Formats: sequence, structure tokens, C-alpha cells
Amino acid sequence: MLDLKRYNTDIEKEWAFVRDMPEDENGLTNSLHGISREEFEEKAIPEMINQEKGVDMPDWMVPQTILYLWDNNEIVGQFRIRHYLTEALKNGAGHIGYFIKKEYRGKGYGTEGLRLTLDVARDIVSEDEFYLRVNKDNPASLRVMQKNEGRIVGEDGGHFFVRITNPGKNRRIHLEEVNPDNWRIPFQLLEEQKHYVANSAVLLARAYAYRNQHSRAFVIYADDTPIGMALYYDIEDYRAYDFNQFFIDSRYQGRGYGIKAAKMILDMMRSDGRYDKVYLCYIDGNNAACCMYEKLGFKLTGEADEDEIIMVKELVE
Repeated sequence: MLDLKRYNTDIEKEWAFVRDMPEDENGLTNSLHGISREEFEEKAIPEMINQEKGVDMPDWMVPQTILYLWDNNEIVGQFRIRHYLTEALKNGAGHIGYFIKKEYRGKGYGTEGLRLTLDVARDIVSEDEFYLRVNKDNPASLRVMQKNEGRIVGEDGGHFFVRITNPGKNRRIHLEEVNPDNWRIPFQLLEEQKHYVANSAVLLARAYAYRNQHSRAFVIYADDTPIGMALYYDIEDYRAYDFNQFFIDSRYQGRGYGIKAAKMILDMMRSDGRYDKVYLCYIDGNNAACCMYEKLGFKLTGEADEDEIIMVKELVE
């Protein structure tokens, strides 16, 4: 059975796979060729996590999700999704690159792996088309793209440029107040995030505890799929809102949903109209959260509550 899984599922097999991947094949580079087991776990895996979150990366890089194609208990390929395009990527490698182990080529793994990858990419990529590039001397890979509705839109001396329509570009993000039908949704968090983010049970408990302070708890949806939760309430002493809880399920992170949902919640506070500013806290070390809040216009207050860093945003600017 074919399955597409994120990195950090089986470190031993992932390490053996990337260690043996060529350094460069058909334009797909592999900086981990020949890497040691220790360096793979201690350096490469944390770097992959940061790349997916867009944290601590060089300016020229874009966030990237790495996926492995499994056939039962064997890794047969690797697929990479670049979350958005720079000008260099638009005119170059595009959104998606992939590699199939030599002994598994010509058996349909590339076609099915790309189909599964496109299904993931539709929730990540914001452009209305997926950009791909293929070497002219690699007709097998071109056929893989064409079987997934790829069409050639241009070429240069050594490459064809291929486009595939992105059906997920316009997924609708919306909020639904917590109710008897949605409060039991089993959201997932990555193990390393559990220190930073409260789970849904804690969020609901706080919503109840602060019910006399106009607490509002929401489930966040992408179309009909629940992807996260949020909570805010009044802090009357500060004449402000407390954006107290916010998380996106680990399966849907890195796709821009958090920013969209947070903007909607801030707009809701403006509509409530009781206060002109909002506070929030994030746990020291949660760089991904800090980056997102800064993009939303939150600023550091210079204050902290133990390991919680306090930020503030003016709602009327």
C-alpha cells in the first residue's frame, strides 16, 4: 500500500534513504548525501522542521515540506513542496521536486507519488497553478507530470516548464463558535509543540472559566475540515482583549491558515468594539509563533510572565 508521510516518521529508514540519494540527479540536489546517522538526527531533522515552519532560514530560501513515499515498510521516493515561489523559482525549479529510487522506476510510483503530493500541496501553495520543471532528457518524468494533468507551457535549452492547476487555492477559512457538535474534535500537535501550545481541553476549560469576561472560543475550518481552535476574552483592568489561545493542527501547519484565521479573529475583536488593543503571550523559544504574531502587527512590550513573552497590538491604527 502506498502512503505519503512527513519526515521524522522512521528516522532510521529516512537516514538510509537520503544518505544513498545522489547529490544531484536531474536537477534535484541532495545536500545530505553520505550524511552520518548522528548528524542526520541532530542537525538535519531540526533543519527540516525549521524549513517547514519558515524559521531560521537564509533570505533566499522559502519554506519547504519534505515527504517520503512509502510502499508498505519501504521508502521508495522523496517529494518536496516549496510553499511559495520567488522569481528564481518561478523561472526555475518551481513548487515540487521529487526522486524515486532507481529500482522502483517505471512501476508507477512517480505518478502515484506526485498525485498524493499534489493533494497535500493544494492546502499549502497559494498560487493558482503548481509550477514544475523537467529536464528534456527525462521523458519518463515528463510523462509522470502529464498523467497528473500537467501541461507544457514553455521551455529553454534543457528544460520543459510544466503547470498543473491548483484546485485548493481558494479553500475558505472560516470560524465556528464551539458548540455541542464540534467540541470533541481530536486535534493533533507535534510532540515538540506540546510545551508551547495548550490542547483543546485546556482551551475549553479557560473559555468556561472566563465566561463572565465575554470569552469566545472557536473552531477554525478550511472548507469543511476542522484545522484548529482559538480563544479570546476581556481583560478589563487593561481595557484590552486577551488573545489567550490559538493553535493549528500539526497536519495543517505551514499552509498560511494560521495567519488567515488570526486576522479574522482580530477583525472580530474590532467588530466587538469594546477595546482598542489586544494582548497575547507566547512561550519563550516558540520562534514560529513569534514570527507569525510579528507579521500580524504585534509588538513586544518588554515584559514577561515567567517564560511567557508578552506582546500587544493596537486594533485602531
